[in-house]
Amino acid sequence: MMNSPSHSTSTPAPLALVPLNFGLEYLSSPCHHNLTLVVQQGESLQANSVALSLNSPIIGHVTTTLGEKQFSLRGFSRSTVQIFLEAAYTGSLVTKVTKTNFRELNNLVNHLAVNWMIDRCFGQFKTWTFGMDANNFAEQLFVFNEAMYIYNHHNKRHYIDIVVKGFSSKLSETRFFVSNYLKSVSLSCPLPALDVLFEIAENKEFLILEAIVGHLDGCQRSIGQNGKNLLERVCETDKLRFTHKALYKSLMDGLDHIENSAGEDFMFVLKMKQMSDRPSKIEESIPLARIPNLFHDYECLKSIGDIDSLLKYLVGSQKVTNCYIFYDAVAIWLNQRGYSSYAQFIPDGFVERFTEHKTHQSWQPLSLHYIGSNTANSFNRKIFDNMNPSLITYSRYLRIESSSWFTPDELFGRDHDIKFKYREEAVTECEQEGICGFTLRVTGAATKEKENKFNIRLLTDDKLYNGELHFHDESLSLIDGIHFALDVTENAGPGKNPELPTVKWETLKVTWYGKPHRDATGEFWCWGPHRFHKRGAGQLKSGDRYKRGQCFGDPGNTRIRPVVYYFRY
Repeated sequence: MMNSPSHSTSTPAPLALVPLNFGLEYLSSPCHHNLTLVVQQGESLQANSVALSLNSPIIGHVTTTLGEKQFSLRGFSRSTVQIFLEAAYTGSLVTKVTKTNFRELNNLVNHLAVNWMIDRCFGQFKTWTFGMDANNFAEQLFVFNEAMYIYNHHNKRHYIDIVVKGFSSKLSETRFFVSNYLKSVSLSCPLPALDVLFEIAENKEFLILEAIVGHLDGCQRSIGQNGKNLLERVCETDKLRFTHKALYKSLMDGLDHIENSAGEDFMFVLKMKQMSDRPSKIEESIPLARIPNLFHDYECLKSIGDIDSLLKYLVGSQKVTNCYIFYDAVAIWLNQRGYSSYAQFIPDGFVERFTEHKTHQSWQPLSLHYIGSNTANSFNRKIFDNMNPSLITYSRYLRIESSSWFTPDELFGRDHDIKFKYREEAVTECEQEGICGFTLRVTGAATKEKENKFNIRLLTDDKLYNGELHFHDESLSLIDGIHFALDVTENAGPGKNPELPTVKWETLKVTWYGKPHRDATGEFWCWGPHRFHKRGAGQLKSGDRYKRGQCFGDPGNTRIRPVVYYFRY
């Protein structure tokens, strides 16, 4: 008896999907030519309407719906249309794409709405963007100009997003491009390009100020309208007047020497002077800046019953201002519920939604070192399974460790300074006395939880630093960029060197655990569920609002080292 067929004879076969390799030999066969494509200079090419209609809904409508046998592509060259035809017949495009034909080819496939070819062109563009030579301005200018062209002519923003990401990854590359671009356009930067230039230099606007000061000679006779737009945009960036005073003064001095200082230019220079004289909001601010991830209350998370509700809360919360705070909230919520080893509590698509929100907010990626390599943690495992380079970075971050270790009493029980050695990459030369760095100032010694005035803030006024450390204005980007955590060891007992303890717990998260405080008895220190106590005391008990935590030994033998994570551009 014959085997019955696996499919009913009445069931139609699946529809053909592109890209599909029809076979290039059919393109050159006159027997299959039933559609004429008219290109530039009236030349024509022959092809099959079925193969092209499957690739392009535009051609499909003209041939199948309207019954036309001729299709006009008079705006495109014969060579570019030939590349399109070969790609349509073979399902392969990338090997044919060059920087010479990219713009016209990309215009053609967008004109014909060939989605898979549009995606391939974008993929090739990303390869060029992330592979460009850091010191090759021609390569950089190509990707920048193509992104601007696609935005202006196709109203597509994603090319610009890739360019911004590609340029802003390193300070030296951003400086090189910004300086050379402004020089090449002689300060006549079109407004849309100016907007993108400021996106590239986000948090590094001083690079644009550097370029303007360096190329101000290009507008000595007249500033010009576009030059005015650029200068006004820079002068509106209030923090530059405070963080780069010498550069800003050079700009004002350069404007004083504009030859044609009458009429509109005179009024413009006067306006710039008035803007430079207005009080700086930064200079008027308190010289102690809060640290974004410290002292958030766990009660905000404790009442959330499921992971989807947690995601909605984090997406809408003003407390969640970077990837680290988001990650800590999810990890702590899972840990306190005992879900850390059960992957089913992290649904499929959760990490993708996290990544999408991170991209929408223009947050910097997580450090792989910060989240650790513990794949027993379900959230970590999901992140590693979806290793997205836009969410995780291997190297573009700094882990800055404090210069000293502290006992719990020293760290929590007194007013003092936590010192960090650090020099911002923008500070290429330093002749000041002492070491470049920054200080986190601890005030309001920790007391009982409800009476707690404990605080840790970044000291931003260099005049308040002593001779050991000094603070550079360029380091003000630390205000929004650092993420605080703790290293802890119990190896500092008798016979050990307390200055060089071995780290036992690295990067202890404290983001959503409120403030450190004394317990009700005053015998030990708490920071959320983390306890620094004598052996046998301070263990988590039934009824405690925290279900899981780390209990450390005798405070006399425990050492704590504050650390901060900081994204490096």
